[in-house]
Amino acid sequence: MLATIGFVALLLSFGLLPSASAEQRCLRIAMPEILADQWKLDLYHQVMKDEGLCVYPRMYPQVRAVYALRLGRIDGVFAARDDLPREANVAMVRGGVLLGALNGYLIVRDGPVKGIEDLGDEVLGVPIGATWCDKLLGNYPNVVKVPRGASMLQEMLAEGRIDAMLLDAYSLGTSGGIPDGYKAITVDHFEVHSWLKAEYAQLKPQFDRATSAFLAALGQ
Repeated sequence: MLATIGFVALLLSFGLLPSASAEQRCLRIAMPEILADQWKLDLYHQVMKDEGLCVYPRMYPQVRAVYALRLGRIDGVFAARDDLPREANVAMVRGGVLLGALNGYLIVRDGPVKGIEDLGDEVLGVPIGATWCDKLLGNYPNVVKVPRGASMLQEMLAEGRIDAMLLDAYSLGTSGGIPDGYKAITVDHFEVHSWLKAEYAQLKPQFDRATSAFLAALGQ
């Protein structure tokens, strides 16, 4: 009898132990290249922890992040695309805090061109997976889709293999900027928000508070 009582007491003692650590799901959030510094990732992890959330930031280029969402490898992402749920084929909710904004540019030789509609027979290079480009192209026929993104577009422009290109402001800045003899024409503008899989929608208020704290810590 004493052994039985002792065993029951042991079970009860385990039941009274805190179980949050076992039950809490640590979410994997894809971060953009602009936040590649390790201290920024550590800061993001900490402000989420301060808000009671277990979050592990992961570095993913945007195209890979969409693919990772589709495969269930991540649970959320920073993104500037309203078509994200459709592209990833995953139900998602968008955060209410604006993380930042980017312009999309047409890079073309100095001259009379003021937009894509003014292009004639120029070969236009665009990065594969950049859906913001697709909606601007319409029926323009001379398009080359480039797999290695901004750096390859810059190389192809310098070599004369393309005559113009579409790039967002961040990609343009990290790949060398506007080449000599060219100009940047704003053709799009998009806002960056955090996105969570819909199954974690109840966490959105906490995510928004932590995101605001993250921006404040970055001085934004």
